[in-house]
Amino acid sequence: MRYTPISQLKGNMILGQELYDATGRMLLAKHTTLTEENIAYITFLGIPGVYIDDKFSEEAKVEEIIRPEVKKAALRMISEVFIQASQDDTIEQEAEAEFRRNITMIVETVLDKRDVMDSLIAVKTYDDSTFFHSANVAVMAGIIGAKMRLSRIELDDLVTAGFLHDIGKVFIDPDIINAPRKLTDEERVQMMDHPMLGYDFLLEEYSFSKGVLEGVYQHHEWYNGDGYPRRLRGDSITLLARILKVADVYDAMTGKRSYHDPYLPSDVLEYIMGRSGMEFDPDVVQVMATEMCVYPVGCEVGLSDGRRGIIVENHRGFIMRPTIKLLDTDELLDLANDRDAWNLTITRLLI
Repeated sequence: MRYTPISQLKGNMILGQELYDATGRMLLAKHTTLTEENIAYITFLGIPGVYIDDKFSEEAKVEEIIRPEVKKAALRMISEVFIQASQDDTIEQEAEAEFRRNITMIVETVLDKRDVMDSLIAVKTYDDSTFFHSANVAVMAGIIGAKMRLSRIELDDLVTAGFLHDIGKVFIDPDIINAPRKLTDEERVQMMDHPMLGYDFLLEEYSFSKGVLEGVYQHHEWYNGDGYPRRLRGDSITLLARILKVADVYDAMTGKRSYHDPYLPSDVLEYIMGRSGMEFDPDVVQVMATEMCVYPVGCEVGLSDGRRGIIVENHRGFIMRPTIKLLDTDELLDLANDRDAWNLTITRLLI
């Protein structure tokens, strides 16, 4: 499969993935032959790009991290929880039970993929609404936690907290949440209340564990103590919150926001690595830097010698040095193991 930016889609291309909206409703099925109408619809929705099946990219095997039916259920679940919170509806026991069943499905999927090198773009959904951001953070945190060999109970709590980490934002003025400008000091103080507001809401309305509640409360704490709301530091921040912190920042920076365009995954990982020990737990950063691929299989890249190709394989421990299939010659170029390629670097990720 090949990841294709929306501007490069053409009629008769074969869709290589299923597309969903924020409620879990399928928009287009996998293997759909795209028409001009389909492409116009995808463009209208603001989807930046999709995976396409074609002969050239047959070697690029993009493995689904989360099964489509699980992803659909998760998106529906998180949208319902946020809507109930915003409307001050009473949470029924059956709704909480369904939430827990969906968490179980996601954790089981993550555990199945624990030893797979996961692409950081593959866990992202296309939309940058709070619903999708919450789903992205939950899945990414779960993958990191699984690779850190957390227990099953810890993974359940971690994924649950990932889905709910921003629930407190429903109690903040939407004009502040979506402000396309720098916040005033007063607005910043209000925004910094959302971890506490989320904690209080979940404590009152649900029966989640202390691990979930503290993960939500602490996900903006910094490893060196400069975070909020309680300026915790080091091991006084729960491990779940330290994992959520990395996943939250990664997804926020690689997604489009009202106040910034998306940053390249490789640039965001460099940012996170550069702030290891300050903003982020070094152990969590180490796992992310060695196990999570920043150049996703199927994506097109530009090389320092001007050539272009698509990523067909990543190599554990050498996440910046994947194998590339060159567009002009069909040659496979292994940046990690081919001595003739050691002077080449990837200069652009075309997504």
